[in-house]
Amino acid sequence: MIFTEYIKKSFFVFCVLMIATAASVPAFAVKVQIFKPTEENVSSKDLRSEAVSQAFAQALFAESVRMMPSTLSAERSNALKDMFGNHYEEFITGYRDMDVKFQEDGVAVRIDVNVNRSALRAVLKKMGLFSNAEISVKADISVSSGKTKLNETQQLDLDTEVQNLMVLYGVQKTASTDLSAPELSITKVGKNRWAGELTSAHGNWKASGHTVERVWQNLWAKFFDSENVESMMNPKAVLVVNGWFNPDGVREFDRLLKSWDSAVQEVQLLDVEMKPTAVSASWSLEVSDQWVLKSYLNDYLPSRGLSFNIDGLSGDK
Repeated sequence: MIFTEYIKKSFFVFCVLMIATAASVPAFAVKVQIFKPTEENVSSKDLRSEAVSQAFAQALFAESVRMMPSTLSAERSNALKDMFGNHYEEFITGYRDMDVKFQEDGVAVRIDVNVNRSALRAVLKKMGLFSNAEISVKADISVSSGKTKLNETQQLDLDTEVQNLMVLYGVQKTASTDLSAPELSITKVGKNRWAGELTSAHGNWKASGHTVERVWQNLWAKFFDSENVESMMNPKAVLVVNGWFNPDGVREFDRLLKSWDSAVQEVQLLDVEMKPTAVSASWSLEVSDQWVLKSYLNDYLPSRGLSFNIDGLSGDK
């Protein structure tokens, strides 16, 4: 009898480990098609490389839109596309050529791009893209070259860079008389060094780096990562589902639940309980759209003889 109980417990642990292992794979393939027109003095090899880079940016943007709970403005969408065009390496785990055709007027590329969804989601959250994208964060912003004198062109470049960052992060400049608004100050303190400070009701943070962009990223990441801002963005909840006959159903639903990026984020399997009559499981998650989540659950679970309960959200199931 003791040996039988040991087998049951070992089987349970094995099942949970199998589910957790399957869920830990971060890559997700996105199919992308790109046509890159021929450019003067650009070789076929370089043209194909540029087309693949554009495909990476397009894949990341498409996956970001699928994840985010709200729709971005056209201006912010373009800013995000531009950002992915310059920074995509950390989010791409690989790709596979499906079709590459060189034509007289350019190259057509069709590839599968493997996206690291966990890394992408983390960065999007640090940019405030999981808060209400239609509402800008109003802040008192000051970016100065300090003792370094800039000519007219350099000043224009700096102003343009700051404006682009404001659009990308959903930040709107407001008057310094608005005492409730966060205060951001970035100053050039050396030949290749910038330092900044961000103060708000949620905390006070400092950062330094070689560029304005790097300092800006670090400061706003801390702002959007702060506990109070997190609670304003996505409420945390626990989902309990009951009624499976075996753990295989839990594993399948775990993968499905993680694919509902527009409704939930940071999904983590907490527990699998094997009862004499049924198997139940629970997940912790951040809910970006509770109505979409409940719609998905009601469409999927009852028809399969499964029941569910969500703790931590307002409203009835």
